[in-house]
Amino acid sequence: MEFPQETASAPRPITVKQLVYRLRDVVGIAVGTQWVVGELSNVKYHTSGHIYFTLKEQGAEIFCAFFKNAAARCPLRLQEGMKVHVLGNATVYPDRGQLQLVIKEVRAAGMGDLQARFLELKEKLQREGLFDAERKKAIPAFPRSIGIVTSPTGAVIQDMRHVLERRAPWVKAYLLPVRVQGSGAEREIAAAIRAWSHAPHNGLPPVDVLIVGRGGGSIEDLWNFNEEIVARAIHECTVPVISAVGHDTDFTIADFVADLRAPTPTAAAELATPDGPEWLRKLGRMEQALHASARHSLLHARLKLDVYLRGRLLDADSLLAPYAQRLDGMEESLLASSALRIQQNSLLINQLEHKLQLSHPRHLNRERAQQLSALQSRLLHAATVRMTAFSSSLALLQARLEAHSPEQTLSRGYALVENEERQLIRKTDQVHAGEKLKVRVFNGHFFVTADKHQ
Repeated sequence: MEFPQETASAPRPITVKQLVYRLRDVVGIAVGTQWVVGELSNVKYHTSGHIYFTLKEQGAEIFCAFFKNAAARCPLRLQEGMKVHVLGNATVYPDRGQLQLVIKEVRAAGMGDLQARFLELKEKLQREGLFDAERKKAIPAFPRSIGIVTSPTGAVIQDMRHVLERRAPWVKAYLLPVRVQGSGAEREIAAAIRAWSHAPHNGLPPVDVLIVGRGGGSIEDLWNFNEEIVARAIHECTVPVISAVGHDTDFTIADFVADLRAPTPTAAAELATPDGPEWLRKLGRMEQALHASARHSLLHARLKLDVYLRGRLLDADSLLAPYAQRLDGMEESLLASSALRIQQNSLLINQLEHKLQLSHPRHLNRERAQQLSALQSRLLHAATVRMTAFSSSLALLQARLEAHSPEQTLSRGYALVENEERQLIRKTDQVHAGEKLKVRVFNGHFFVTADKHQ
């Protein structure tokens, strides 16, 4: 590295690292170890065991690092808005050139300013009855349209849209964009809530439920939802309001005033809409039950009419006519009501069914069909091989049997001789002179008379 030539008016320049390390030395010597009082913000518990937070007051703040070994000895659970005394070494973090305190000890110092303001407003509104359960409006089970008051940028609105498209694609969602943090953002939020209360007279489309919220952040980031103007706008809103501010552990004044609190904006979208696929299955079961009930009612009515007619000695036509007419009317009324119910739900069913069919795994059916065809071919081939083996074994056994049969022996010129008692003659001493014998050959038999032994 080449440096400009040093002169009296232009001293030799130093590197950034040299500057940062000089600042660290100066801060360490000038400040050293110091007790500091302030309010906690942006508290983050790292997986390594370290704790990072910002210590602040009105108009000033400093980053703090509470490393694992020191943090393990701290009996406090550090939280947003807590007022504390911290003992730390002032230094400069070279990698970012950032002034910070390396904390050695933390002690509770009472309630922070923001937390005090939060509790003061909460008690005030609670005394006025803004949190009372009887004042809260019911969230509709099947909204046709939903209003959303949040920032138009970021992941929150995208996540909510994905949930709405998955659960209830027929529901219309309207966004009224506002700033959700910073000076004056609370006035934008309150104005947007009041605007939905006056819809459609002000040009906005009417909605059945309103979601007001934002993503997570520090207590300062969420503070606009702790302002009284937002709380009163939610309380005066004519549309049911779901508050969805931050994460599950974050609570704001808006959460207490709203008709329903959701732990996250995504959860708010789920609470505001029915589960479309599940309702599709329910409607299918209801339709089947309705048809079964109609058939049962008609059959029961016909049976009652038949029993009544059989017990009366009157003209069948005169008795049947009014009851048949009444039965026809009941049937038409029942079918009309069931058709109307089915027609009312058919559009919803068709829309949901179309949505589900777009992601239906038809390729799995084709794969199963191919597997079934392959298994059938293998089964047929195995059966053919087995039958061929059985046929070969049967033919071999038949050949062996025929080789040992008497008919085969006789066909080679041999004969069987029997006496009159049908005993086979095997020796000459079994035959007596003059005895009549039966000689059996291959193609028949004949009789002979014994002469004498030889």
